[in-house]
Amino acid sequence: MLRSRPTITSYRGLTGQPKRGMQTVSQSTGQWIEQIRDRARQLAALDDRSFRVVAAQCRDRIRTRDQAILVENVVESFALTGEALRRVTGMSYYDVQLCGGFVLSAGAIAEIQTGEGKTITTALPTVLHAWSGRGVHVATTNDYLSRRDHDELKPVYDLLGFSVGLLQPQGPIEEKIDAYACDITYGPGYEFGFDFLKDQLALRSRQRMRLGDQFLRSLQGIDHRESTPAQRGHAFAIIDEADSVLIDEATTPLILSGGKSRAATAPALYQFARRVALELSNRRDYVIDNVKRTVRLTAQGWKVVHEAFDGRPAGQLARPWSQLVENALRAECMLQRDVDYVVRDDQVMIVDQNTGRIHDERKWSSGLHQAVEVKEHVEATAENETHARITRQRYIGFYDGVAGLTGTAEDSESELREFYRLPVVRVETHRPCQRKPLPLRCFDSCENKFDAIADDAAGRSRRGQPVLIGTRTIQESKQLSRRLAAKGIAHVVLNGLQDDEEASIVARAGAAGTVTVATNMAGRGTDIKLDSAARAAGGLHVAAAEMHACRRVDRQLAGRAGRQGDPGSCQFYASAEDEMVRTRGPELAAQMVAAAGPTGECRNDFSAPLRRLQRQAEADALIQRQHMVAHDDWVESVQSSLAKRA
Repeated sequence: MLRSRPTITSYRGLTGQPKRGMQTVSQSTGQWIEQIRDRARQLAALDDRSFRVVAAQCRDRIRTRDQAILVENVVESFALTGEALRRVTGMSYYDVQLCGGFVLSAGAIAEIQTGEGKTITTALPTVLHAWSGRGVHVATTNDYLSRRDHDELKPVYDLLGFSVGLLQPQGPIEEKIDAYACDITYGPGYEFGFDFLKDQLALRSRQRMRLGDQFLRSLQGIDHRESTPAQRGHAFAIIDEADSVLIDEATTPLILSGGKSRAATAPALYQFARRVALELSNRRDYVIDNVKRTVRLTAQGWKVVHEAFDGRPAGQLARPWSQLVENALRAECMLQRDVDYVVRDDQVMIVDQNTGRIHDERKWSSGLHQAVEVKEHVEATAENETHARITRQRYIGFYDGVAGLTGTAEDSESELREFYRLPVVRVETHRPCQRKPLPLRCFDSCENKFDAIADDAAGRSRRGQPVLIGTRTIQESKQLSRRLAAKGIAHVVLNGLQDDEEASIVARAGAAGTVTVATNMAGRGTDIKLDSAARAAGGLHVAAAEMHACRRVDRQLAGRAGRQGDPGSCQFYASAEDEMVRTRGPELAAQMVAAAGPTGECRNDFSAPLRRLQRQAEADALIQRQHMVAHDDWVESVQSSLAKRA
């Protein structure tokens, strides 16, 4: 069960009346802001030594106290943070950033639009809760962003007297323990969850250790910290891009695996399963569900598969034979190269469907990864043994307080309340948004759609307007790249890996005439700055090559344009061959083809039916998450019951 969380009502007058189910920051925060500004002016007159003394006094007042003491010192804490930021970086907080700090400090989700300075806004609640000494975890979507935010804000925290740690993915336990011992710990959201699972295994191992084993291990030179939990508690967590971490990535649990499974299937049997699968007939022997992305054998198929079993090669079989064949069918019929995975250096690497990024450390479970490896004629790796698992919903429940920020929380407001008991509060932008949405363009085929996108991008680029083309898959990125190259348009294609190079490329996407092709979520969290020529040409234009199954992802992509009052525009494209249309709306696909003109572009407006398909996909994803959480609750209740009997 989730714990009762501190809510925004802890700060009287912080929010206004709910609007369409979402709260907004009220004007009464002006009194708080003015007090912060007055106190900041007083602090600005102090030298660094005196400033550090005042910070230490604030720590002494708050340390290890209850929630009420935080409310009493919010003005002092925010003023200290703002003055430290000014001294280190020269930047000062806008009023709306202080409002965002109020929302986050109170344990809520702040909807803060892209480009509004979310990184420095997180410093306000981080400092406020770090005074207690119990530790604050700041979670990002990937290790690049956690390293970037850590490096940017560490000098600010140093001036205030805080210790700051950074989690290195797959880092040694000694470094993890040191990072978690700090007042503030930065890291990818998944790393916090995996470290929790590792700690549970370490605790279980220590409980099984016999008297004298630890002393014996010390004599043998084995570091006792290998069996020591890294995390020291779960006081307060701040989650950047909260919708991605808490909603999109929460569709699958965190699974800690390692070491070869003791019961491994022989590689020859994976290959034999593929040969059998290729001889089966669709609809007669198996049924494909494109919506649920599953393949199921029919009664006839089950009979054929088990008759073929007698001709299998020698070797161990670690799971049901029919499952091996179904895995082979799914690898052949459902999983596409450069869409669901890529092959690099003779390795199959999974592509995250929410971000478009490649994860070389992840593997599909239950033999599916090996089925894809056999399909791609690379060496089949051994299945890893699962040691522990936990849903993100359950892991977040261990924290006493949680806050998050994102630019697209509105669409998930009800789910954030249901699963995490987190209210959503909208924070206004510093400057009015100038982004111009252009009408949806629909086509009968992907070929005609890509031609139109390339033509439009070429024209805009020649006029000096920068263009960012967002694609759903790596495959689409390659197709668009070929068309742009054929038109002589210089462009950059991102490879799906989130690293310094990708962030640098995205940051340069605002230069005049630049054309960048990227997966929808590439460079999320990286600021795109316009040069003067680009601003004069209309600002960044975002072209979405396909509507995503989740509207929030579309909004996130569109939000790359028109940041902080800059000019900009966005336009979405769709075709009858898009995955969402093809799998969920075959009748709509036929209507789009019938409505196409000589160039393949549809004469009719299909915005409404496409949005209905999106809502249907979102509803299905929600049901999947609900079922996963219900299953997790059931497993926990069974384990608790067994523990009590023991």
